[in-house]
Amino acid sequence: MTWTCDYWNAKPYMRWVGARVVLAEGGRSRVEMPVEPNHRGGMGTEAVNGAILAYLHDVAQGVAVRSLLGDDVQAIATLNLNISFVEAMAAETLLVGTGRAISVRSAVAFAESEFLGDKGQVCCRAAGTFRILRKRSRAAAH
Repeated sequence: MTWTCDYWNAKPYMRWVGARVVLAEGGRSRVEMPVEPNHRGGMGTEAVNGAILAYLHDVAQGVAVRSLLGDDVQAIATLNLNISFVEAMAAETLLVGTGRAISVRSAVAFAESEFLGDKGQVCCRAAGTFRILRKRSRAAAH
């Protein structure tokens, strides 16, 4: 399977939030989301809601990790996602974030991501840990 941007963008959870993966290769990712009224409400302001940001951090990191894994992987699962909100996410029209795989082992991976505000300032950063679930071989299944 090829883990292209088209693969990720076809996922229901990407269409639901209105985000798009525009880079998914070499342990790196880039996620963009046009900001809509339903994304707003963080801290009772027009800022992007923290739950939406957490969602996108998970996606950015997961895509970065998955880009380094082969077809023997069944899935990856988020074990931990630690987010630091530096300042309110002021994004008028487009939210942009990047993800990077830090270390990918046989059963666990570590990644980080950040999302920038309209002026290019870091508004939030996150670090995540992911469990890599490998497919069982037919011989091992019997």
